Amino acid sequence: MDASRRNKIYAILAGGLVLGVGAAVTLAAWNDSEFATGTFTAGSFDLQGSTDGTSGWASHDTDPGATLDFTVDADNLAPGDSVYALYSIRLVGTTDGDLTNVAPTTAGANAANLAAETHVITGTVCDATTFTAGSATLPTTITAGTDATAAPINYCLQVTAGNDLVQAAEGTVTWQWTAESQ
Repeated sequence: MDASRRNKIYAILAGGLVLGVGAAVTLAAWNDSEFATGTFTAGSFDLQGSTDGTSGWASHDTDPGATLDFTVDADNLAPGDSVYALYSIRLVGTTDGDLTNVAPTTAGANAANLAAETHVITGTVCDATTFTAGSATLPTTITAGTDATAAPINYCLQVTAGNDLVQAAEGTVTWQWTAESQ
């Protein structure tokens, strides 16, 4: 190959190199990036109970739970007697919940002789009158709020002694509510 032809090839390659570098610089000047970031925080969720519906709110998440304050003669039952106790629950947190009212369980020597029923009532007075006026249809959702704004659900709990009540024997009834975040 002669020198003139070789010089022409070098000139063409050098020009292509200059154009390629210029194009790369031009492309780099027109590149851009965009970013977006999200921050995610879990909600809070605490099912609480109170035996008077106004104070003493706390989590009772293991059996036996809170001690209920049944009406007079709960420790001196006779067949056919019914006794009543208020229990209120609320959900403190940021996430509402699906509420399950688990059927009460009984234990002890008189377990088979104690019948438990639950009604939802308005207010915090639980007796035969408010129990009867209450609703046997129990809620399936619960709305969350702060300590000051969480709306309680008030339950009137009734226990009735059966005809075969064993004298001087004890029995216990345990109520349970569970909530699952929505």
